Amino acid sequence: MKETCEFEKWLEQIEEKIKELPVEEKLEIIAEEIYSRYDARVWFSEISGKRWSYIAGWGGYDPTPVHQVLLSSRYGMTIEEERIPEAEREALLSFLKRGLFT
Repeated sequence: MKETCEFEKWLEQIEEKIKELPVEEKLEIIAEEIYSRYDARVWFSEISGKRWSYIAGWGGYDPTPVHQVLLSSRYGMTIEEERIPEAEREALLSFLKRGLFT
């Protein structure tokens, strides 16, 4: 329960930091926060057909396992490895979809 409360506070802090910023700046801050909390790199892309074009984040060229997640018809996120616990990952994705891409 304490972990859930702390995670929710973390999301609220991010929400406060990014409001009023352009989308690319929001995504950079979110990527930085995720890296700080989970030591996992994420990067965001604009999607055009099958092509995912990098727009923000902490992407890399390392051959580590990555997972692509569709956030909207226009944006996607690539997550390095599986360092984010599943419950928090789902809540984070919900936060992103609700707050950035609606």
